Formats: sequence, C-alpha cells, structure tokens
Amino acid sequence: MSKDAGDKDLHWADEAEAIRSNKPLKLLLFMLKAMPAFLVHAVCYPVAFFYLIFSPHARKAALNYQKQLKEFSGGKVPLIVSPYRQILNFSLCVLEKMEGWLGKVKFSRISYQNDDIQELLERLRRGESAFLITSHLGNMELMRSLQEYNTQLCGREVPVVIIMNMSVSAQFTQTLKELNPHFSMNVVDADNIGPDSMIYLQEEAEKGALIVVAADRTSAQNRNKVIMKPFLGKPAPFPYGVFLITALMKLPLYYMFGMRSHLSIFNPKYNVHIEKSNVDFNCPRSEREKQIENCCGEFVSKLEKFCMMYPYQWYNFFNFWNQVEEK
Repeated sequence: MSKDAGDKDLHWADEAEAIRSNKPLKLLLFMLKAMPAFLVHAVCYPVAFFYLIFSPHARKAALNYQKQLKEFSGGKVPLIVSPYRQILNFSLCVLEKMEGWLGKVKFSRISYQNDDIQELLERLRRGESAFLITSHLGNMELMRSLQEYNTQLCGREVPVVIIMNMSVSAQFTQTLKELNPHFSMNVVDADNIGPDSMIYLQEEAEKGALIVVAADRTSAQNRNKVIMKPFLGKPAPFPYGVFLITALMKLPLYYMFGMRSHLSIFNPKYNVHIEKSNVDFNCPRSEREKQIENCCGEFVSKLEKFCMMYPYQWYNFFNFWNQVEEK
C-alpha cells in the first residue's frame, strides 16, 4: 500500500495505539478502586464525546460501518446513525475489561442464552478442550476476565490460552496483566506463530484448555493472506491464519459474543452467546481448504447476525472493507 493511499486504506495494525501511555489506565484503575462504579461509568460519557470531536478517524470509521449496516439491513438497523453511541459503548467496554480483571463484574450480571453454552460447559467440566472464536464485536474478554467463571460454571480452573497480537495494544495488555497478577492467562503472539506455538497449543489442549482467538482482524505480518467474504453486503478480508489454526487443532469449535444488553451506568447486564460450529475439520487433507472457507463463511454470518442485534458495539475503528495492501 502506498504511503499516499490515505487514511481510508490504513491497515488496522498501522494505527497508533489509542492508549500510548498507561497513565490514563492507571488513573482509571485508581478511580475504580476509590469511587462507586456508576460514577466511573458516568465519566465515560464526556470522555466519549471528547474522542468523538478530536478523533475524526474513529468517528468516520464508526459512521462508515453504521451506514453499511443500515444499507445491509434495508434501513432497519441502526435506528439512528450515531458514531457517538458506538464510541461510548467502546469506552464502557474498556472500563468493563478492567472491572472484570479486578473481580468487580459479578457473575449475576451475566445472562446466558438458550444456545450451545451447556454443551461447551460439559466439555470443560470433563477436562476436555475447545476452540473459541470471538471478535471485536462486544466485549471479547468478558469470559476470561471473570474469576468466578471457572468455579461456578466448570468446577475447575480451566486453562485459557489467548491467540492475539501482542505489539499493537502493548500498553493496555501490560496494564491488564498488572491489574490481576493472580489470574493466569497464557498468550500466544498471533504474528509469531510457528511449529513451537502449535506444539504448545496442542499441549494445552491436552490439559483441557479453552483456546480463544478473534477472527475479525487480518494479520499484521501477512496482510494479503486473507479470505474474502461478503460482510454486510460488501467484500471484506478475514484472516486466513486464524481458520488454518482452527483446522489444524481439530477441536470442537464454538463462537462467542459477549454483549452489553443495554446502556446503563447502574448495574449493567451482559448477554453471552455461545454457538457451536457446524464445520467438521476431521476430514481428509484434500478437503481442508474447503472447510476453512466454510468456517470463515459461517463466522461471518454469525458476525452479521450479532451486528444486527447489537449495532453500536462494533469496535473496529478502521476501514474494515479495505485492509489488503496493494502489491
């Protein structure tokens, strides 16, 4: 991609980290410890307005996404095109991640649906592993930030392995680790996966680990290794590597979406959706590529469904439909 291509062609990994210093996060941490939670939540409203005014790139990206969603839904969703509401939801999401790591998100605030959650929990209770694909729609860290999750749902400490990019959000990731040093989380750098990483993932799977990866951002290192799929009515790139790892692991696959049920600074509630994949990677190698394509298509259809249900909780603040570099 040429340097003069403009902001609209900027790959997500080239964005400067929104939080370049951990000082704002340290301040937020102090506020969470010293003030009632609803007051800290209330602070998100003026903060979101500040970013709406002074971050035109985020504002334009939110507007672009909502207009695309509205066109896809035939004008039904969202009812009101509002970049502010999307940025506000993101601000609350950052706060909720920190609350979760501090142990302040009570289990009673989580509502599970009549979907495939019980099947997943039964696997984990038996000490069996599973692969969980999530996204930057909603709070993808909701499950792993809850210490009560292991004991109340599974009756054991479930190892959680996260495959994620370690360099782009370094400040935020480091601060999260400092928040709760007793909560063990293993991280595999998505941009440095090799044979050693795959051996490690297989070893963790044998321990009954839950392996989690987001599938809605293309690789920072292999930007043209993508699967193109129609998303909200327009072709968009999705990371081939995520679905290849899924295929190689051959574990039961589930999709997870953790969504805020409504805007509220008083005791907010969350809906967690767990849906099992219909794709079977226990297939001949000759059929693997076809199954990878099917898996990506299935994920995109889930993503569209939940975008329609929760239109303001999309946290990819870049041009999602134009991330492939020109050769």
